[in-house]
Amino acid sequence: MAEIMLTGLGAMCGSLIRFGLLTVAPRWFGKLADLMVVCINLLAALGMGIVVVLILPDWLHTILAPGILGGLSTFSAPIVDIADAIQKPHGPHQMLVFKTIMTFIGGLIIFWLGMQIGQILL
Repeated sequence: MAEIMLTGLGAMCGSLIRFGLLTVAPRWFGKLADLMVVCINLLAALGMGIVVVLILPDWLHTILAPGILGGLSTFSAPIVDIADAIQKPHGPHQMLVFKTIMTFIGGLIIFWLGMQIGQILL
């Protein structure tokens, strides 16, 4: 039961951070705010790569990995973008392809980079 509570509390924090970043992104970055979900997902992938390598107490790993980083990332947003694009034959498909590649392939590369950083921190 404690793991569920820790994960939930961490996920709440991660979701609030994501929501805050998405809220301020248009003011801070203008049109580049369209890439904020990709940046957030890559940041979460980097953090996850670091966390999985570090030797942490179970409670801290639970808060960080499935909790904060899981709540921070959102892989449903790219899927919704793809579904919307399928329904619209004309639209910014090049940007959609770029964002999708960056989210999934870039995420794996950044996760690996995080693991390398985690190894250095050990």
